[in-house]
Amino acid sequence: MPQYKQQWVVPSESNPDRDYIVSLDLSGNYSCSCRGWTSHVPRRDCKHITYVRCGGATTKEEAVFNRLVGR
Repeated sequence: MPQYKQQWVVPSESNPDRDYIVSLDLSGNYSCSCRGWTSHVPRRDCKHITYVRCGGATTKEEAVFNRLVGR
């Protein structure tokens, strides 16, 4: 059973070799792999989650495909 409804890849603004994973769980809650989100309590949306909510990120599946074909 999948843990997440959807996942996206958001590239780092400061490090071109780093990507962050934003996930939407089955309950409708967002999470992010960035340090700002994981170390902040109480949780609040980071810029990567905001980017996803605005429609700017690629899905994890799209990102994997793009890497496989060299995009």
